Amino acid sequence: MLYFIMMTPKSCNAYYYGGLPVKGSRRKGRLRVEADKFTFEAPEGKEGERIHLEIPLSKMEKIFLTRDNYYGTDTVLFNLTFRDQAEQPFTLRFAPITLIPRRRIALQKEWFDYLAKAINSLGSASPLPTK
Repeated sequence: MLYFIMMTPKSCNAYYYGGLPVKGSRRKGRLRVEADKFTFEAPEGKEGERIHLEIPLSKMEKIFLTRDNYYGTDTVLFNLTFRDQAEQPFTLRFAPITLIPRRRIALQKEWFDYLAKAINSLGSASPLPTK
């Protein structure tokens, strides 16, 4: 029997950039993986309500990257597509962050690789090009 072992990335800060039917975009929150759930939490802010998401890895369909030039800084956004309880698709847009650019790139790569492997291990189509 073949077992699939993945190292779970450490929890990190992230900016939420939209995709859900809640008010307030570009809000700072926290990403983490608990057991078989992807969790994102953002506190209640001036413009928006509290966000608390727990997405089972089995509900994730794909992940892909886009770039955004927000106020002159080149930001890599993760677009995570999943289905809710009513089987409607949503795309959560977020960006893992840290202050030091080299560490930010490593952090983003670690999270992207983990989520891509988790989605692929469940039999979903590959989000990464094979080149």
